Parts: sequence; structure tokens; C-alpha cells
Amino acid sequence: MNSAFPFEWILAIRFMRQARMQTLLIMVGVALGVSVIVFISALISGLQTNLFKRTLDFQAQIIILPPKEISRPLHQAGDGVMLATLVQPRAQRLQSVDQWQTVLAQVTKMDGVSIVAPVVSGAGFIVRGEANKAVGLTGIEPETYLQLIALNSKIIAGTANITGTDILVGLDLAKDLGVWTGDKLNLQTASGGTATLSIRGIFDYGNSGMNSRSVYIALRTAQSLLDLAGGVTSVEVNLDEPFTAETVAQTIQAQTGLKVDSWIATNAQFFSALEAQSMSN
Repeated sequence: MNSAFPFEWILAIRFMRQARMQTLLIMVGVALGVSVIVFISALISGLQTNLFKRTLDFQAQIIILPPKEISRPLHQAGDGVMLATLVQPRAQRLQSVDQWQTVLAQVTKMDGVSIVAPVVSGAGFIVRGEANKAVGLTGIEPETYLQLIALNSKIIAGTANITGTDILVGLDLAKDLGVWTGDKLNLQTASGGTATLSIRGIFDYGNSGMNSRSVYIALRTAQSLLDLAGGVTSVEVNLDEPFTAETVAQTIQAQTGLKVDSWIATNAQFFSALEAQSMSN
């Protein structure tokens, strides 16, 4: 018998007419299954976006560092006889990126680079009365660094636009010391540097560790405190396309001979999970 519909269609229509309740249940089940898949996909996509944003809010996409100092075996002069075969790893000193101004200018001109900022990082102590808190200090130029890291959006009191006599502290540290904007703190370093600074702003990263251990000061102030006159410990870079960071980092390393880390390499486990989930979607 000729029909305008294929045999499969005729069979399906006959089944739907004769088993209407079962057909309804199947259709409802399929609709619910599709809805769950769509919901989970949207949820995972939202989590990915949030994790990605939080990760890059707190760190530069590329960090250019001085090469690590390496201990070498001791040889006797003249005959090449090795005197010491067991070599202990050398303790790393605080050192500057060699010719960092040239590196900064070179990287700024590269395609895809959006912002480049010099940074000085080191360890210090905040002293107020009897209280003594170990902190990680970061010396910045606000005009560039605030475009690199979303610090401005984390300020809950005061401002992030610091000068040479100012300091930014985290909310937890401010509470521990009983201070607020306008109060004075004494910042000291192991190299003997000391400065009395005024709290210009208080930030809240939503992370107790960062809020209690991180402080920001002006670049020149950090250079002076850490005995790093004119130097910087890193040059930090953001790109137009964050996912090209590893390729750009390798290019910079090849051109400069410096140690270059990308956020992708630093967060390799997170990035792999993110990439795998993106592919599964």
C-alpha cells in the first residue's frame, strides 16, 4: 500500500495513538532530561566564568622574573678535577630583572599586549605598638598596576591611588591591628629598611589569607625598603586574549632569556580541568 509517509513514521504514529499515556510519559521524560542537561551546562558555564574571573582578578597573566641562581660543582683550577660533587641548591636572593626598562619597552610593543607594569615584591613586618605581623609587600605604580589587577574594585575604604608615604592593607590585617584609613603603620624589612606609612586604603579580596598578609606600597618606597635601588623583581603583563598567555610567555622568554611564567602554567591543574570541561560541553 502506497503512503505519503515512510513505514517508520506510520509505525510511530500508530504507537502514539494506541498508547497515549505511555507516549505522554516518554515525552515528559525526554523534556525533563533535556531541561536538566541545559541547566547543568548553564551552571557549569557560569562556574567556569566565575572561576576564570576570580583567578585573573588576583594575578597577572604573564610574569617576567630574573633567572634563578644555580649552584655549580667546584672544579680545581687548571686540570678540571671536580672537588665537590654534592651541590646543595642555592638560597635565592632578592634580585632585579636585568635591564627591566628595556624589557618593559620591548614587551609593550608586542602584538596582543594590553598592559605592562613593573613590580617589586618582598617580605616585611608591620609593627604597631606591641603587635608585629609578617606581610608580603608589593611595590606598585598605581597608574599601571591598577589596570593589571582588579584592586580598585576591592577597596572598601579610602582609595588605591597611593603615593610614596601611603600603604594599602587588607581588611583582616586592619582588624587584627585595630587600624583604619588615616592611621600610621611602621613597615620594616630584613635588609634594615623602615618607613612610617599612612593607611590610604583598605581592600577586601574575600580571602582571609590575602587580606591578612598582603600590603601594597609605592614602587620607589619598596625599592628603598628592600635595598633594590632602581630595580624591580618582576615585570607583569596582561593580554587582550588571556588564553594566548603560554604562547606569548614562550616568545618573551626566547627573546629575553629571562624566566617567564604564564597564568596557564601557574594554574595548570585548574586550566586543564577548565579546558576538559569546555570540550565536554
